[in-house]
Amino acid sequence: MRLLFFITLLSSHLFAIITAPIHTSITSIDKEKKLITIPTHQEAKVGMYGVIVHWFDKSHSTALSWTEVKSIEGETTTLSMTPIHALEQNALPSGRWEAKVGDEVILGYNYHRALLISPNSKIYKTLTLSHTERTWVHPDIFTAVLSMQGHPTPLKEDFAYACRTNNIGLVYFSLEDTILTVDCQSFKILKSEASQLKTEKSQLPFYTRIRNIEANWFGSGNEELEEYAPYYIELLSRYNPQSEWVQEYKPAGQPKKESSWFDSWSIISKEDKENVQ
Repeated sequence: MRLLFFITLLSSHLFAIITAPIHTSITSIDKEKKLITIPTHQEAKVGMYGVIVHWFDKSHSTALSWTEVKSIEGETTTLSMTPIHALEQNALPSGRWEAKVGDEVILGYNYHRALLISPNSKIYKTLTLSHTERTWVHPDIFTAVLSMQGHPTPLKEDFAYACRTNNIGLVYFSLEDTILTVDCQSFKILKSEASQLKTEKSQLPFYTRIRNIEANWFGSGNEELEEYAPYYIELLSRYNPQSEWVQEYKPAGQPKKESSWFDSWSIISKEDKENVQ
């Protein structure tokens, strides 16, 4: 019973990123730089992806563009705008609407749907079964995308494509003694947390029930992944050079040891801790 209670607390702490989208409005626009500003929300983070929506009336609206949080300064948050190519249809007429002050911004779009990259089935089941506030898209679906792309080694663009086609907002990476929360489109680290779920054995390229991933003859991602954690650490570091976690992790090759939320749970018996691991 204590073990189940501990796992539930662990899950609630690790996955403390919004599940409900943030709704707000555009306060200013720089069309030349393709930037907008919105009022700062306490749950907003740099790297969050979202969508700009224009409402024609109370029942009809259209998505104008994707948007990403670039900076948060006091009461003002600045975001970039990116075209939504997924809605293009050359056989039909398209509108020429542009974002305007007052249009709706929805941040954390599809954050209720997530993909977990974990080293083995034990860790995967522990995390997903103890946290039900998100809809977990099984990694087998991502594996099918990798096989279609011919990438036994996942690339950033593979994650982005899989998330767009399956309406996934977040990717969680279970890496050694850390779990990272990453926006699937910007690939920015939104949160890092210590974890006591130790890795005894790793499946490559991650836990999946599909054992064979088709590979291209040449090109990036066509080689078999040789090590689990080192690869994903390097991949995430490449797109998050200013991340506090990257700055602490990369120089020494391991995260800086600090007291964590878990240290206060000394009431958990040694046997229970071993069962979690």
